[in-house]
Amino acid sequence: MLDFIEPLMNVHLAVPDLFWPESAAVPAAPPSERLPALETLLARGRRTAGAEASFEAWCLARWGVPDAGVAPYALLADGGEPGDSFWLRADPCHLRVSRDHLVLVDATLFDLARAEAEALVESLNRHFAAARIEFIPLQPERWYARVADAPVLHTPALAAARGRPVEGRTGGDEVRWRALENELQMLLHAHPVNDAREARGELPVNAVWLWGGGRLEALARRPFGRVRSADPLPAGLAAAGGGSVLPLPDDAGRWLRAAPDAGTELVVLDQLRAPAGYGDYASWVERLAALERDWFTPLLDALRADRIGMVTLHAIGAGGTLDAETTRQDLRYFWRRPKPVAAYAR
Repeated sequence: MLDFIEPLMNVHLAVPDLFWPESAAVPAAPPSERLPALETLLARGRRTAGAEASFEAWCLARWGVPDAGVAPYALLADGGEPGDSFWLRADPCHLRVSRDHLVLVDATLFDLARAEAEALVESLNRHFAAARIEFIPLQPERWYARVADAPVLHTPALAAARGRPVEGRTGGDEVRWRALENELQMLLHAHPVNDAREARGELPVNAVWLWGGGRLEALARRPFGRVRSADPLPAGLAAAGGGSVLPLPDDAGRWLRAAPDAGTELVVLDQLRAPAGYGDYASWVERLAALERDWFTPLLDALRADRIGMVTLHAIGAGGTLDAETTRQDLRYFWRRPKPVAAYAR
């Protein structure tokens, strides 16, 4: 009788904004450094295109709930109990005046202490108790709102809104919620926490970005046995589906020492999202080089050494997704010549 040999692990790397957004400006002389490991994975892998236009949409589609809201799954990962309530992400942010419009700045560009977050939320809850809206700061930089009546409201995800002119919401309840947001801003503007922050030269938290509303839904699929992510959405989806949620190491070397030999694991590398959102090309290039050094090169070496069975790269951006599935056998196809990363964006 032949012994059953368990297949080697398939690691999925989800990398939002791996390609510089087409809508963002690029310096006249972009850097010429090549990324050989990333270029090899893209060139030798079997590439397919997907239609999801954001990381959030990609996650929800993978778990089979494309129309679900982000908030209840993120809340679950942050230690909350979604129950059957309707939840919104209610992220603290700063609205900055720029010429004739407002620009949203999120907590990736400022620090907010837990005591500050709790003091701000206490005032909001006192004011909005009659409206049956409860704010919960599970993380200092990530809040949630439980609402009694589910609003008909469509708002861009925080990552899509950061660094850009603030656009109006759409939906049947847009007027009512715009008035609510105006009340929020007035309360926050006059809050002692913000007075103290401005006195220290820090950005005040003068707005809350409401988005991702929904109720917890049963998942249709369990695509990954294990998930490692600093973003709460894939972690919450994994937890809701009975998968394992594990710490995200700093680099692939530490990950390889801790990872099992078999199974399917998702690793979310979202370091490029904030610089892409704010149009910070220099930081984006620097972080991409770090991903090449810390993740793509060690994983390519592990694939060559037969330590892992497959690397599946998911490049996710506003124009859609590009998936590249690479095995050790694929690395032998030398005629699939690597090209600069930007060439694959097209």
